[in-house]
Amino acid sequence: MAVALKGSDLKRMSIEEFLCWDSGDDLRYELVEGWPVAQSAPTRSHGRMDVNVGASLKQGLKYAARPCVVESGSALRIDKRWTVRAPDLLVRCGPDRRTADMPLLAVEILSPSNSASEMARKRDDYASVGIQQVLELDQDEARALLWRVDGDRWIVETIRGLEASVTLDSIGVTLPMAEIYEDVELTLPADGPPPAAASAP
Repeated sequence: MAVALKGSDLKRMSIEEFLCWDSGDDLRYELVEGWPVAQSAPTRSHGRMDVNVGASLKQGLKYAARPCVVESGSALRIDKRWTVRAPDLLVRCGPDRRTADMPLLAVEILSPSNSASEMARKRDDYASVGIQQVLELDQDEARALLWRVDGDRWIVETIRGLEASVTLDSIGVTLPMAEIYEDVELTLPADGPPPAAASAP
């Protein structure tokens, strides 16, 4: 579960302070309204999916000749002072790959502890900086939630099964689910319980 650190020895941080901060552990953190928030340690499935999706995105962008780059776990400033997100994967586009700076797609590999409210807040943060789609991936079954911005709301599409594909209109790339879940041990059938984030559009 993501937990904000508000101990007596920790003060509220600006983005600049957060980016220089050493937590003293191996966890990944985001900054939410000035408070560091620890993220769940990645599982083996999480790590494999991160590599799979990153490789598929990079290959798809190269094939489509899109001036976009894939980043893993990089800091994404949400506002000028208090909030930094770090999606598992981020695609930025621009006039060319070297100067690509516009975030268009975020990928989140869901953990069981991710709450619906937490993911809804992240999506709203992503929309505020121009991200058009958010891909949320289940670790236990071949199930993806593809969210896209529609005005001031999010619309979600559910994709199930290894035979399906995810069409990412924001960057002009399609990802086969079989590539996303390659070498990942799935523990739930396709009709298993939905991930928690599905309940909060």
